[in-house]
Amino acid sequence: MNKGIVYLVGAGSGDPLLITLKGLKLIKQCDVIIYDRLANEKLLSYGKMDCRKLYVGKAAGSHSMKQEEINSLIVSEAKKGNTVVRLKGGDPFVFGRGGEEIIALQNENIPYEVVSGVTSAIAVPAAAGIPVTHRQISRSVTIITGNTADENTVGEDFSTLAKLKGTLVFLMGLGNLEKICNGLISNGKSADTPCAVISNGTTKNQLTIRATLNTLAEKIKNSAVKSPAIIVVGDVCNLDFSKTITMTLDNINIGVTGTQDFTYKLSEKLESLGANVYTMAFSTVEEIESSAFDNAIMNIKNYTWIAFTSTNAVKIFFNRLKTLGVDIRSLFHIKFAVIGQGTRSALGNFGINADLMPSEFTSAALGEALLSTISSEDKILIPRAKQGSEQLTCKLNTNQYTEIKIYDITVDSQCNLPTDLDYITFASASGVANFFDVLKLKLDIKTIPIAIGNVTANALNAHGITNYIVADTYTAEGIAQRILKEVTNK
Repeated sequence: MNKGIVYLVGAGSGDPLLITLKGLKLIKQCDVIIYDRLANEKLLSYGKMDCRKLYVGKAAGSHSMKQEEINSLIVSEAKKGNTVVRLKGGDPFVFGRGGEEIIALQNENIPYEVVSGVTSAIAVPAAAGIPVTHRQISRSVTIITGNTADENTVGEDFSTLAKLKGTLVFLMGLGNLEKICNGLISNGKSADTPCAVISNGTTKNQLTIRATLNTLAEKIKNSAVKSPAIIVVGDVCNLDFSKTITMTLDNINIGVTGTQDFTYKLSEKLESLGANVYTMAFSTVEEIESSAFDNAIMNIKNYTWIAFTSTNAVKIFFNRLKTLGVDIRSLFHIKFAVIGQGTRSALGNFGINADLMPSEFTSAALGEALLSTISSEDKILIPRAKQGSEQLTCKLNTNQYTEIKIYDITVDSQCNLPTDLDYITFASASGVANFFDVLKLKLDIKTIPIAIGNVTANALNAHGITNYIVADTYTAEGIAQRILKEVTNK
């Protein structure tokens, strides 16, 4: 039996953007993700369509699985020959029981690798403006678990901790906060020592409570602080290096619709501006098996142009090229046309520069640009979506192009519409049709739709939606900047 491999990946400390590039790459490639409560679930969306996601964290205050059961699950999935990502909050080796899971893998001779993550012990205080070390204030930091293995008592010697001059960071200690404060004070730590509790660190729900050692426990009782939270004790808590960048979309609720790749690309941009983003990736890209497509690739010498209308088409084309064993150098004679900046960037990822891109990022504009550029001897290959607009080809000579449907956009009928949305984005006319005609969803009168371009805007208009706003440029960045402009001008 072929054994798989297990990657213990640190998911970072709440904010999904804190995942490492290596960790994200493995998530995109793996067969199974085994994740816990502290790993941001948005990271799961980057998995392959057939990737299985298995939750083993806490649910409703109790463990879904004991650690021994988690170990067995990891081993079992690897023995099936799967590439397994064990996605753990923070860093696998900072109170993450990563060592216990590795021992289980070693006992079964299963290959593994640890991919470090950003631990909350460092990142969460930083997000609250507290550096865990600072010259002349604290030259060391001690990280302590707030629970022992049986979760009933604090597992450290307070007489030792109270004597330390550096910063103390307690993880998973909120339930023992009073015991921690009293233990430090009774063993000689000054009751006036500055301290802080940070709840939901590095997320939009982050809450920081600052106090002194003798007032912290009482102050927390009357606050909205809840787990996950960390406790910081030391003079560095007097510092406040909170970020000064204005998050201009703070408290703005935005729904993002479309395919998985597009929604998460746009979501990252909006979240970086401070928005509360609700991803509705109800559209799925499904590749269409096509002998005509394979024949076109195998006879690529017959074409002088390839026109791409989406990043999906670019990715599928080059993946198929590789699958068929066709050397990319066989495209040396080809010129490439793209519909817009995103597609041009996707083409650039394969080391190829676009020869033609219209000033307006629409199918009609691309068709006009081709019409004015190609000669009568040129032959164009157009690999595109099943739902592709006829406006691209309606003015081209039918003898000059081969249009092949290489993928389909299907709809997930389980998609739910969040309430209280200020804006909702649409990236295509087909996305509008899926939203209203397939999913039968209705927009609140207060929700403003944002269309990526005029074609999408026309589709909204056809559904009786007239309060829409159109992005200035037909890209994810254009949508984000259009919302930013709208909010700023209000």
